[in-house]
Amino acid sequence: MNKTKYCNPFIKFCSKKVLSLLVTLYSLCIVSNSIAQDFDLDPYFGEFDLEAGFDDDPRVVSIAAGGSIDASGLGDNCVGFISEAPDVSINYDSGSYSLNFAAFSEDDITLIINDPLGGWICNDDFSESAALNPGIIFEDPANGKYDIWLGVYSSDEDDLIDASLLISEISLDEIFETYEEVSSGLVDDSLPSGSGTGFVVNRDGHILTNNHVVDGCADITFQIRGSEVERVALISTNIPSDLALLKASSFEGRPAIFAPSSVVQMGAELVVYGFPLTDDLSTQGNFTSGIVSAMSGLNDDLTLFQMTAPVQPGNSGGPVLSISGRIIGVVVATADQEFFRGQRGTDAQNVNFAIHSAISMRFLDTNNVNYETDASLTGSLSLADIANMSQEFTGIVRCRN
Repeated sequence: MNKTKYCNPFIKFCSKKVLSLLVTLYSLCIVSNSIAQDFDLDPYFGEFDLEAGFDDDPRVVSIAAGGSIDASGLGDNCVGFISEAPDVSINYDSGSYSLNFAAFSEDDITLIINDPLGGWICNDDFSESAALNPGIIFEDPANGKYDIWLGVYSSDEDDLIDASLLISEISLDEIFETYEEVSSGLVDDSLPSGSGTGFVVNRDGHILTNNHVVDGCADITFQIRGSEVERVALISTNIPSDLALLKASSFEGRPAIFAPSSVVQMGAELVVYGFPLTDDLSTQGNFTSGIVSAMSGLNDDLTLFQMTAPVQPGNSGGPVLSISGRIIGVVVATADQEFFRGQRGTDAQNVNFAIHSAISMRFLDTNNVNYETDASLTGSLSLADIANMSQEFTGIVRCRN
């Protein structure tokens, strides 16, 4: 079964951990019947390693829920149709927090988890305040792998439903209360639509971009020049690093290749390719060049480096490449001219910033994403060759609310 990827990331909640958990297990079922689930298959929407106290809480994964296998074979309280392979797998290192799962959709969905001890835990509707959305709480979670499925009430594989899975150590009561406020219109979580740039890092279709490019998006698409527009899933984000991981169905071209972090040196030549100001500038992309002008960002932020290559709104999330055509950074920001004019009485010229490739590779490693590196530091390409290469793996990311 080849699931189509959808994107419907849920709202951001507060990131603090709730130490006094007041909720109890609700409508759960633990059984051990054997069905046609195959734990050796790769999860459709990613496998993640999480430790107790993890950042970016809740972790949100967009999922196309459903499948053709009847989950009622797991037990009396397990319902819905699910896929053979898990939708998501979590490798969890437990601590003093509970581990909580919630799922959200405009349609009725079910949540089914196989825990590290081999038990099946199922839920349809968590509570009245949760509407038709399911939730599961592990108050004393075991170390190990949690395989997760979202089910639907149709066995037709074409009837996959757009849903979001939340993995959190925050109380489910707090999560569902926030959801109720949002759905009733008491909270305005809307953000304007926009666009940015992203680039493909492997043939599985993983795409790297900035978190601020996709933050708050209800729908995300990706398009490489000459290819069709494709709806992509938001797999993971890291807010402090301003990175986001997207997933297309596959990628048949040549993905980007990373350079070792030692390539980023003061004065090193670099190029940038992206899609700035898409309503005004060329829709075929924009290619600029410059040098590494400083080894850190504002306030000596060592996760960034400063560069002179011109960038504009829409370049965010795009690749910064060495003269060998290898990734050395991800475009993230340009200097705030209004701040410098108001506070310093001058314009800041050619002050642009990129995320170090080492930070980007660490983010990919955390999410178990394969990518290629090239340790060779010899040889350089013409700017035209690098531009042609960049167009093969770089595309425009569009966000719609």
